Amino acid sequence: MRYFITGFAAIVCLVIATAGFQDSLTRNRPIEIFRDMDDQARVRPQSANLFDEVLGAGDGRGSRLPVAGTVSRGATIDDSPVTTGRAEGSDDWVELNPLEVSAETLKRGQGRYDIYCTPCHGKAGDGNGIVTQYSLTTADLHQHRLVQLPDGYLFDVISNGFNATTNEVGIAYSRMPGYKTKISQEDRWAIVSYIRALQYSQLGKLDEVESGRAELQKIIEGQ
Repeated sequence: MRYFITGFAAIVCLVIATAGFQDSLTRNRPIEIFRDMDDQARVRPQSANLFDEVLGAGDGRGSRLPVAGTVSRGATIDDSPVTTGRAEGSDDWVELNPLEVSAETLKRGQGRYDIYCTPCHGKAGDGNGIVTQYSLTTADLHQHRLVQLPDGYLFDVISNGFNATTNEVGIAYSRMPGYKTKISQEDRWAIVSYIRALQYSQLGKLDEVESGRAELQKIIEGQ
């Protein structure tokens, strides 16, 4: 029994001396029993493909072309104004919403706005959303600069976000996130229409409101 205890203590001391204590610092390389997680089979960019003769196209390239019929995430499928918010073949923003604006469109835009935009910009679009209670600042959608911007610009901001920055650990992000993957294309344009309606409600003149009162009443009664 004495020899067993002595031998066990020696093994424990050997393991500790070899592996070290938890969270201890050492300049020695760690002992790796299973290296398959660190040294995985892979092909370096621009290098030859070792498995090309069996699984590849026979051209020896390690960097492969996209699979036929696939589209990478974030790639632009077409450059039509309804997709990009820009005039086709140009970098200029489209001035007006390319989709039809109706009572149904505005109602849909209001619903999407209430879900995705209200927490920051507020129900009235004045930038007084609930996030302001946590010392966050958001844009007032009624400011003169935003009122004058084209519809295509608003669509792009909703799609891709705004105010790109980098946090303290070097990760790039946008203070306003993009909603391209969360809101459908048609709903993003519907939100643009509803934002314009919010702006018009604050900036419209009294005579303009009076002249459109009958039409607005018809819309309300039709709902």
